[in-house]
Amino acid sequence: MHPLTNIYIVVLSCLALAGCGQADNSATNTNHQTNEQAKERPLDSPQSCVSEDQEMLLVKGGPLIVGNDSAYPEESGAFQTEVDDFWISKTEVTNAQFAEFVAATNYVTMAERDLNPADFPDIPPELLKTGSAVFVPPAENLSNVPSLSWWKFIEGAYWRAPLGPGSTIADRAHYPVVHIAFEDALAYAKWKGHRLVSEAEHEYAAKLSGLDRSLYAWGNEYTINGVHQANTWQGAFPFYDVAEDGHSGVAPVGCFPPNNYGVHDLIGNVWEWTSSAYYPDHTPMADAPEQGLDPNQPGIAVRVIKGGSFLCASNFCMRYRPAARQAQDTGLGTNHIGFRTAKSA
Repeated sequence: MHPLTNIYIVVLSCLALAGCGQADNSATNTNHQTNEQAKERPLDSPQSCVSEDQEMLLVKGGPLIVGNDSAYPEESGAFQTEVDDFWISKTEVTNAQFAEFVAATNYVTMAERDLNPADFPDIPPELLKTGSAVFVPPAENLSNVPSLSWWKFIEGAYWRAPLGPGSTIADRAHYPVVHIAFEDALAYAKWKGHRLVSEAEHEYAAKLSGLDRSLYAWGNEYTINGVHQANTWQGAFPFYDVAEDGHSGVAPVGCFPPNNYGVHDLIGNVWEWTSSAYYPDHTPMADAPEQGLDPNQPGIAVRVIKGGSFLCASNFCMRYRPAARQAQDTGLGTNHIGFRTAKSA
């Protein structure tokens, strides 16, 4: 099956939004921002929240517990491994940074490319349009909303027009680039002389320590002293986000506190591509296909995405946690998936 076929059929479970939330527990951590700082940050502020010098930060390796046997099924089969030292980008790749790459290479993302009807024999040619998947909240007065119906394939949506024709990134240079397929992320990383982060590296960098079992990246409480530590959804998903964290939708990179390594936004804001193939859980699989395997997307090449996004809510997708993971069709970008890069030390 062609990797883009999912765009034109109802199967959109690859959009990393399935699952229900759980209740929070208790704990503490060091890095946090004050309530005054949170209030001073204007909603959806277009300015940069952090210096964007494309800085790479060194993460010293060590033991890591991968997964969580007490959370979603795909996180089960937790095991311990060793992570080598590696470098990781301080923030997600921004629109400005991706624009530099496109200007230097004339690269065309998968969302912009014409589709060959021969690759889609079951789809009428008139429906084969360039574009990408965009979150469109349903009307609040709807009583029965089919799951995942809030995702729409928008003709003409791509990284420069994240909501479709008429939208722009003119005032969003410091926002994470979105509508990036796996191939697009690989191309950018290669151009930089970098690579993508592995699933284990992402989980290791997001945790308080490799062996820490806290629910969240900062402890066991959803907030610290009432202050949000990541850009997620507050409110009744998918109808409205009350933006208690200061942002409704995607935020500029670096608007939330860095973790103990100095890295921003490993949790929340946008999901991030990893280099790791996806399998249903962490249990070793005999004859595992190299392209990955997601039972919900048979025959589709899938990679692991990590970190959750601004669409993750406690009442629907509580995947703003280091151990959380989802499968993503390598040929499909959305307006809540971005990436960052890494280098081996």
